[in-house]
Amino acid sequence: MPEGDQYLKKYAGVSSIVKQTLPLLVICVILGLFAGVVLGGMKASLEALPGLLVLVPAILDTRGNIFGAFGSRLGSALHQGLILPELKRDDNLMHSIAAALGEGVIISIVLAVIAHYVILALGRDSIGIIPLTAISLIAGVVSGIVLTGLIVLLAFAGYKKGIDPDNITGPIATTAGDVLAMVALFMAAEIVLGVI
Repeated sequence: MPEGDQYLKKYAGVSSIVKQTLPLLVICVILGLFAGVVLGGMKASLEALPGLLVLVPAILDTRGNIFGAFGSRLGSALHQGLILPELKRDDNLMHSIAAALGEGVIISIVLAVIAHYVILALGRDSIGIIPLTAISLIAGVVSGIVLTGLIVLLAFAGYKKGIDPDNITGPIATTAGDVLAMVALFMAAEIVLGVI
């Protein structure tokens, strides 16, 4: 069997994709429910910090977008031999990590600024641009650091076991991103509430 056909059978066949992703998707559904539980527990923070609720869907979305793409870049680099599945300093890996974390910081600031002005344009109360930015940045940085480590470990471990990292990093990035972002957002809101 030609090498390309072997690759397709191992990584791109319908049965291999379903076998690699279906159990993970079930776990992701359960973890996604946990993110909802965390949001439910934030009722007091959401009431005390007008405008915070506007940040929630956008923060959740950006975690999945940024770190899903990060996981995809790792998967491609592993398949192409640009990085090795080893936890050691590698320029290609470090550049990808720096880009993901940098994007997370930039988008957290942009998100907070836009959220503040959208809230005001709708005639609603906002806690202010500085507190919203602080909450968004803390949540973005904390969840980003944890997600970076998680995605690297999963991509490397999956690749070593013959699992296509693209099949596992995307669902994990979105679901773990939701859970981590909600926990980090709750923590950030409590920190800001303690300061203002």
